[in-house]
Amino acid sequence: MSALLKVRNWLSEKGYDGVLLGRRDNYTWISGGAKNHVLSSEETGVAYYVIRKSNIELIADSSDLARMLAEQNPLGAEGVLVPWYESVAEYVKRMTSDGVYVSDTGVGETRNVQEELRELRMILSESEIEKYREIGALCARLVEGVCRDAKVGDSEEKIACMLKCRCLENGISPDCVLVGADERIINYRHPMPTDKKIAKSLMVVLGGEKYGLNISLTRMVYFADIPEEIRNRYEKTAYIFACMQRMMADGKSYRGYFEDVQRLYKEFGYDGEWKMHHQGGPTGYACRECVVTPYTDDVIHKGYAYAWNPTIRGTKCEETTYLSDKGVEIFTETSEWPRKRVDTPYGDFSVADILKR
Repeated sequence: MSALLKVRNWLSEKGYDGVLLGRRDNYTWISGGAKNHVLSSEETGVAYYVIRKSNIELIADSSDLARMLAEQNPLGAEGVLVPWYESVAEYVKRMTSDGVYVSDTGVGETRNVQEELRELRMILSESEIEKYREIGALCARLVEGVCRDAKVGDSEEKIACMLKCRCLENGISPDCVLVGADERIINYRHPMPTDKKIAKSLMVVLGGEKYGLNISLTRMVYFADIPEEIRNRYEKTAYIFACMQRMMADGKSYRGYFEDVQRLYKEFGYDGEWKMHHQGGPTGYACRECVVTPYTDDVIHKGYAYAWNPTIRGTKCEETTYLSDKGVEIFTETSEWPRKRVDTPYGDFSVADILKR
């Protein structure tokens, strides 16, 4: 089912006359990949789609309306010009005065229903799954290629620049690029790249987006013998990661799931290590549609993409996966990177290993 049909069915079910979509993620979702932003740092774009049961309008000001209609309007919406010196919020307030309208931002005093929209967009369509396969493989090849091309003496910033450039060349927005070398992998869970030069080890993390869909993955490289302590930690992290994939079941509560994750850390002698970094959650049109905590009141669903990322100091496993009737599919797996099958009580699972250079 297309996103537009989902929204129109939802409008009918809820009794809404229309919904305004101005958030960047929702605009891209409803349009199948179009963009409504100028500033990448803003959550809300420069144009709103107004979705009704029988027609669609696109609201923007004189700076952007012509471009949006010509280049970022796959739904074929009718344009509505609001002069740049007038308030979009006031226009929306007048426009919605004779009906029941909601929005994803609360613009013009409409009711903000972002949480309802988030639920709608998390169930992936077949076309979205195909796009995810494409961009997952692409992002993995880019990260792994940078890891193979990195050299001792390169700075973290150089590696980050390489990855960002390769992403942009391939239509990937590199929204999160973390690069850590040596002791910075040990000391920091989010190693923002610095001028630190690689001596023995490297960790590269990418949060990339294309078509509005988000990919997350991590790879680790050693240019020397892998210390026994790091190897032991990675084995435990990989086991926890494999269990997290295989423990997923449609309808299982996140609270119960997280209790199982906490138990795994404790069994390996790292009780409380989960407190040092979030463990991930469902992904899609946001890097994480929600970050799962011990208190998350929701359940795991088939048809969702997930990005789990357990860590034990100095090690991390992270992929983007999909839970279907057939099990768990890894979107970010390639045949060029060393991987191993990890046996768990829930079944075995393929996990990326540390690349020894």
